[in-house]
Amino acid sequence: MNAVQEFLVHKLLFPKVYLDAEWNGNKVDVLAIDRSGSGDVHAVHIYPLPPNTTIGAACILFSSASNLGISLIDEIMSLQSHYRYIAITSEDPNARKFNSAELASQWALAEDGVGRIGILYLDLTEDDPKFQVRVILRAERFRNSKEIVEMADQFVASHTANWEYREEL
Repeated sequence: MNAVQEFLVHKLLFPKVYLDAEWNGNKVDVLAIDRSGSGDVHAVHIYPLPPNTTIGAACILFSSASNLGISLIDEIMSLQSHYRYIAITSEDPNARKFNSAELASQWALAEDGVGRIGILYLDLTEDDPKFQVRVILRAERFRNSKEIVEMADQFVASHTANWEYREEL
């Protein structure tokens, strides 16, 4: 979670980051709300790869008819957030291998074509969090709604962030 938090902190402007958050009734491993809590919502599910599984094989699993694949994708697609990610973790150096054609699947796209789930790879063999997270498939913004904005406002008002930008006085 620390590596994903670090990734989002460097990617966003003044984010508030929440670990193990409950967002709209769903558990989210890392939730970030940009612009000090008034901007886009980024939700990340962390998925540990089974031993001897590559990133490409995991993506095929997500898009297959297996219960795990469908439930994970359905859960992520149902999240009310602007950006949605799967962060795949592995300590296996062979897990890094992937074929970009395997990632061109339709499962990552929103039904209406606006938005795509991003895939991050967390290389647990790296010591420095800056180098642990690699973008495999860039997330694209899902449609905005009044509900997402209202949920973000309520969430920020009622929860303490695990990390946030604070100006020095």
